[in-house]
Amino acid sequence: MAELAIIIGNGFDIDLGLPSKYSEFVNSKEWERLVQSLNSFPEEEYRNHSLICHLLSAAYDKENWFDIEEEIRSFVLKHPKCTENEIREIESEFNRLKVALANYLKRVSNNYTVDEEKWACQFMYKFEFYDRPMIEIYYNYTNPYAFLPRPLFHINTKKFKTYVHGSLEDNDIVLGCDIQDGEQVNRHLSFMYKYNMLNNANHVARNLLEAKEVVFFGHSVNEMDFGYFREFFKVASTTPKPIRHLTFITLDEKSERRIKDNIRNQGISVIDLYNNLESFTFIHTKKLYSQNAKEIQKWDDMFERIFRKEERGVKRRN
Repeated sequence: MAELAIIIGNGFDIDLGLPSKYSEFVNSKEWERLVQSLNSFPEEEYRNHSLICHLLSAAYDKENWFDIEEEIRSFVLKHPKCTENEIREIESEFNRLKVALANYLKRVSNNYTVDEEKWACQFMYKFEFYDRPMIEIYYNYTNPYAFLPRPLFHINTKKFKTYVHGSLEDNDIVLGCDIQDGEQVNRHLSFMYKYNMLNNANHVARNLLEAKEVVFFGHSVNEMDFGYFREFFKVASTTPKPIRHLTFITLDEKSERRIKDNIRNQGISVIDLYNNLESFTFIHTKKLYSQNAKEIQKWDDMFERIFRKEERGVKRRN
């Protein structure tokens, strides 16, 4: 049983300085080549049934924040019916999209070295001599340990890593969307559903429920991924035992509110999480970079608790 579960999202790579935002991808040469590869549809067909055209429009409208997976879901919902020819064209575009994104991330991460002052980098080094069972659950495609300015001296043989959405190293990335219960969709577009791309059990729910300490770094528990976490949040919000600590490391107050809204929108009471968890903490990297004393204290308290040898099996304080 892993005492510690760490969930890594794209905000982690962003904190490392890697240009891994979708908005950065759509300004890349890989995206430009993808757009240039579009077939010459008649204008109306091109506009109405091209996935890349839909993403182009969305990227233009949402210059500051653009999520490809949310837009793929939007595209699927807008196309309950398609001809066989349209389905073939959409699937071809979708496959080229995945290749283009993988090629972009490989290019920008190749020989990339992290600034050791980055808090995400310091986070990794903190666990250099942690020798108890832990699991790292990645929703990124990259291996952040490859970016470290110096290798880790100690290898924790009790540490396990799982890449829920595949990895660049395996040339297998999961990109797409999930459809909510009750939504009517075109089944012929199910090649864009994440669950059809998963091949192996990842044990996310079990690992989170068994862990005494759960840390999310750079993951917003958004609607696209909430299915992986629903059981954990249901149990954590309804029972005080076993004792659990939950920490989100995120950018700022706005991103904290977004996370809480995402949890609440999935039917989980945020108030009940505060009531039943031993601790429920948000750490803002923006404040860490500004050397905010209170935020640094929260960071230090988290690691002091994680590295404490004796188990927190004491009775809960009244």
